[in-house]
Formats: sequence, C-alpha cells, structure tokens
Amino acid sequence: MRIDPAQLDMSSLTSISEKPATKGTGATSFGQSLMNALGEVNSAQTHASEISTRFAAGEGIDVHEVMIASQEAGVMLSLATQVRNKVVDGFQEIMRTNI
Repeated sequence: MRIDPAQLDMSSLTSISEKPATKGTGATSFGQSLMNALGEVNSAQTHASEISTRFAAGEGIDVHEVMIASQEAGVMLSLATQVRNKVVDGFQEIMRTNI
C-alpha cells in the first residue's frame, strides 16, 4: 500500500508552525488553542472508535484503515498528555519561585 502525501491532513502541523499573530489581529489565546487541540484529539478518538466498530460489524472497511485511525488517535493522545505534563511542570516551577 502506498500513502499519498496529498491526502494527509497536515492542518494541525501548519497551525503550529505559523508565527503567532500580534494582539489586536484576532489571535486566539493560549487556552483557546489548547481547547481546539483537545477537540481534535477527541474527534480522532471518536473516529477511531467508530471505524473499529464498523469494522467489527463487518462493513467493507480495510484493516489498515482501522489500524491507521487507531494509531493516529493514540499518537495524538500521547502528545496531548505530554503537553499537559509540561504545562503542569511549568506551573509547579512558577509556584516554587520566591518573590
């Protein structure tokens, strides 16, 4: 099987690499960016669950589609967990600083 790069969804990568907009240009806040990213993780998890259920029901879905969706959702969840851990570590470091 050959993967076509034109069919890959790279929108989440391009949003990370874009330069942040300055205040007043409609830039999203850090919290809103995190909420958007968590929404994408949730939709990937839902899609993986849905496609595996359809595969188990005997619909005409190839096993590689199920595995790709499952691995993609797993990687996204792992990334979200690592980001959360770094944010918590940063918060704890700020709380330890003396004023």
